[in-house]
Amino acid sequence: MVYSPLTGSNQVKLLQTFQVEELIQAWQYTFQIDISLEFKSYKDIYLYECLETHLQFFYPFDIEGSARLYAELMKFNWYYMSDKWEYQIALADIQGKEAILEVGSGFGTFVRVAQQQGLNIQGIELNSQAITAAQSLGLPISSKTFTDLQLQGESFDCICSFQVLEHISDPSSFITNCLALLRPKGTLILGLPNAESFLKYQYNLLDLPPHHMLRWSLNSCKALGKLFNLSLEKYKYEPLASYHISGYLDSYIEHFRVSSPLGQIWLNARTRSLWMWLLQAGLRQYLRGQSFYTLYRKT
Repeated sequence: MVYSPLTGSNQVKLLQTFQVEELIQAWQYTFQIDISLEFKSYKDIYLYECLETHLQFFYPFDIEGSARLYAELMKFNWYYMSDKWEYQIALADIQGKEAILEVGSGFGTFVRVAQQQGLNIQGIELNSQAITAAQSLGLPISSKTFTDLQLQGESFDCICSFQVLEHISDPSSFITNCLALLRPKGTLILGLPNAESFLKYQYNLLDLPPHHMLRWSLNSCKALGKLFNLSLEKYKYEPLASYHISGYLDSYIEHFRVSSPLGQIWLNARTRSLWMWLLQAGLRQYLRGQSFYTLYRKT
């Protein structure tokens, strides 16, 4: 029986089945990365939805991407972005905080900018190459675990994590560990891909195992708050980024072709160039992009 990784309940629904061999071949063709070992001996993987929280999750749970996979992805300069939309929002929200932790710091871009603003921040990261690069710049990023920080008596009044939680098969443990380090009335900030964005119309290898294990929406984030007695005080949707315009249009062209004759009249291969121009000219700022931002307060 399959259980929700967030609630532990068996109130789940199977949404889709993926053949492992097809994923292996697609990764090899697209990224020239062999992911066969990531799937162990599984022939199929499954996408489920938790009916209580609307969190979508992949099963089996033991197919999270390995350190080797992320080392391979590091070779692409687009993988660790030097800036993220949610950074500027978070920087405004963490002003005045005494002690800040970023979980999953990568090469330390957010930590560096926060330090430049005089904030007391440290980061933890699993990727050893990213840690080495960050430390060479003098950034306080380490391989410490949640347990290490707890044993050292560390506590924080703000914990941030950007584009991390979707990679983890056990979100309940992740949130529990964050809350154990978070002071009373402290804030937890999460940046996540939005499963209700144009992503839902894409066959995106990076939104599938072994890279992503979870798909979050605003509804599942609201449910997360209720489960862990957190007050969801802020959420924001990312405007469509310029580098996502092409993928956005292609996603909707295909979606309309299959399921919306009326939509196909407005957006199709012939009108694509017009929409591309309109979006690049500024219309994109009024459309929802790939990610969203949530700020919770520990009660």
